[in-house]
This record gives sequence, C-alpha cells and structure tokens, in this order.
Amino acid sequence: MFLRDEVAVNYLAGAILLTFPWLGIVLGTWGFIWGALMLLAVFLVGRRRGLPIAALSLLIGYVAPLIVFGATAFNQMSLVPLAGLLCVLGWHKHWPVRVIFFWGAALAAVLGTIPTLPFMAQGFSALTASDMINTAYQQYQASGLLAVMQQQGITEVQVRDMLQQGIQIYALILPGLAALVAIVEFGLAFYIARIWFDENEGRIPFMRWRLPWYAVWGAVLGIALYLLGDQFSWTVLRGAGINLMVVYGALTLVLGISVLVYLLQSPRIPRFLKFALIIASFMYLFLSGVSLILFGLFDLVFNFRRLPEES
Repeated sequence: MFLRDEVAVNYLAGAILLTFPWLGIVLGTWGFIWGALMLLAVFLVGRRRGLPIAALSLLIGYVAPLIVFGATAFNQMSLVPLAGLLCVLGWHKHWPVRVIFFWGAALAAVLGTIPTLPFMAQGFSALTASDMINTAYQQYQASGLLAVMQQQGITEVQVRDMLQQGIQIYALILPGLAALVAIVEFGLAFYIARIWFDENEGRIPFMRWRLPWYAVWGAVLGIALYLLGDQFSWTVLRGAGINLMVVYGALTLVLGISVLVYLLQSPRIPRFLKFALIIASFMYLFLSGVSLILFGLFDLVFNFRRLPEES
C-alpha cells in the first residue's frame, strides 16, 4: 500500500521533530539548515495536525537527548525551532501575517541569544583572545595585507591593538549577531511555509514588506537601555541596548531598502531623479546605509507607502 504524498510528508515532518534534536547531537549537524528544517516541520505538523501535536512532538524531541546525554546536550541544541509554535498559534488564531512574523521573529531572536549568555558572563579568556589575534595576524601576513598596512606606517603593535579592539567589539555584539542569524533562519522557514500553505494568497512582494507599527518600540527600548547604561555605567544595560540596536539596524535597513524599491517603481518620480538616487546610493554607501536605516525605522510609524495594517 502506497502512502499519498501529503500523508508521507506529514509522517516525515513528525519524524523530524522527534529525531532531529538527538541526531543533531550525535552527528554534529546542528546549524542554520538543521534549525530551518525543524522550523518547517513545526509549521507543517502544526498546520495540518494541530498545535498540541506539534508541541508534544517537539517537546519529546528535545527531552529525549537530555535524558540520554544529560544536561550537556542543552549546550549543543538550538532553541529557535520552538518559535515556530507561536507562528502556528497565530495561524490558527488568524493573526495578520505581519503580526505573526514579528512576534515569531522576536521570540526566535530571544531563543537564539540564550546560548550566548554563558559566554557573555565569562567572556574570552586571555589565552583565547591571544590565539585569535595571532591567527588573524598570520592570515594578514600570508595574504600580503600586513605588508600593505606597514607601507602605510601601521606597526605590528597597532595591528594587534586593532585586532584586540575588534575582538572586544565582537564579544559585545555577539548576542545581537546570534539574534540576527536566528531571525534569518526563522524568516527563511516562514517564507517557504507561507508559499507552501498560502497558495491563494501568494508571496508578498519585497517592496511591500513591513512590520507592525509597534515594532518601533523595540528600537526605542534599545536606545533607552544604551543611554541609561552609558549614563550610570551599567554594563549589562548598555550591552543590551547596543545589541538591540544592532538587530534593529539590520531589520530597518531591509525595510528601508523595501521602501526605496517601492518609491523607485512609482510613476510619480521622474526617471532622472530615480537614476540620481541610485548613483548617489553607490557613491556614498555609509550615508546611504544610515539613511535607509532611518527611513525604514520611520516607515514603521508613518507608513510612507500607505500599506494596510491588516495585510
């Protein structure tokens, strides 16, 4: 007896939820693609078999490795697929698409930063930092970049100081980078699932991408935390604010590009002005990037494209 394609896919999705967590530990395959496949499985099982089945299958999948391998297994697993359950709830409650994506992505970002918290508490050891600096220095030397820098009057000590500062910045924004990776992972799975399930509705064109207006409060919170932490020398608040601004900087850059593409396709704007905007964007990349970030941020409040909130 042959299974229909839909039934076979349902069984496969359930098997992924039950087996992928411990398989990822045994095979060492936990990563971006692994998490995205689990998210797709959550969406599939949740939409077709219900939220309780999806939640139970995912819970069993996560608990089994903890029983077999102990608490150390927790450090090797990504929690981002759990955000898919909130998406499934939103679909069943008929939330607007932007609302589902925003809250799902926000939860994915929080879950994605959890593995970085122990590192943030401990930081890089002196030995680890020294090894990273030596490795980077050797790579500069092998590529010939070091010789070019020395011709510019930059000494070895200055190079090592710059590398040390880079390591400190990386350590500071590591949670934000982890959150961005989690958002991209969630967004990819969400995009594929939306195409898969919403045949009648289809894809939302890039120039119509938008988040709910209240998403702007996350950026406001990031700025407030940074200012408070800087004012009172509270390292934790300052770091949280910086990481929130890193995340929102990337998100609003994408939204700003979406607004720009929308405006460039508008027949009301002369072609000469469109051409001038494109040329200026490439000539002044930094200024253009900052402008697009601000444009995307203010679009959350003012809705320059007049897109309906409920879509």
